[in-house]
Order: sequence, then structure tokens, then C-alpha cells
Amino acid sequence: MSKRNELNQVIVKSLSTHKSVQETFDFFNNPKNMELGGAIHSMQENSDGWYTFDHIIAGKSKMKHTVNQEFKILDHVFQGAGLEWNVYVRVLPNGNGSTITWTFIKPDELSDEQFKEQLKNFDLEIEGWRNVLEN
Repeated sequence: MSKRNELNQVIVKSLSTHKSVQETFDFFNNPKNMELGGAIHSMQENSDGWYTFDHIIAGKSKMKHTVNQEFKILDHVFQGAGLEWNVYVRVLPNGNGSTITWTFIKPDELSDEQFKEQLKNFDLEIEGWRNVLEN
């Protein structure tokens, strides 16, 4: 079977919070708040719509957001360590709070095991964001 007909592995991460959908959306729509997860430092906005920063694993990296306020979409492209990740982000109502999900599709350059390993650290970022949101 050719690579073209195969599907890449997908990993979905989530964070549930007592904050409203709008509060959660607003928090993650501010790129500087990404630093509060602990993996990103020195976030700077560039004139071309990209944000550059230092990532504790990927080193010098950049990110560009595609935001849709109405549907609470915060998708972004992440480029770092020679890889490009398309990350699909949604903020959903959940009882009296909200849940944000990040859907990662494995870049072709990574094996399934490398993909899983890369995303283990994302759980630490989620905990950092949860602590800020809930306190």
C-alpha cells in the first residue's frame, strides 16, 4: 500500500476547566499565555502573523494561528526542530465549564513511537495551563 493511502496516527489531548467557553477561548487565543504551560519562552509576534519563541524541546520555533471566534476554533501550525505540525484546537461547552481539545496528526517524518514520545511533554503544559486557569 502506498503512503498516500495510509492514515497517520492521531492523538487527542484535552483540558477541562470550570472556566466558561469564552474565558477558555480568550485565554488560549492570547499567544503569550502559551508560555504559562512551561515549554515555550520569549514569545514574540512578527509582522507576518507568525509568532516566534524558544521551545524547551524544539528550540527556535514558530507558530501561526487560524482563529474562528464563532466556532471557538484555535487551530495553529507549529514549526520547530525541522518538523511542521498542524494542530486542530476546539473549545467546547462542558456543563458549567468548558473543555479544550488539541488534535495532533503525526508528521510524516516521525515514527509512531517518536510521535507518542514528543507529545508526552504536552501533558505537562496542560497541567501548567490548568493551574493558571483554575487558580
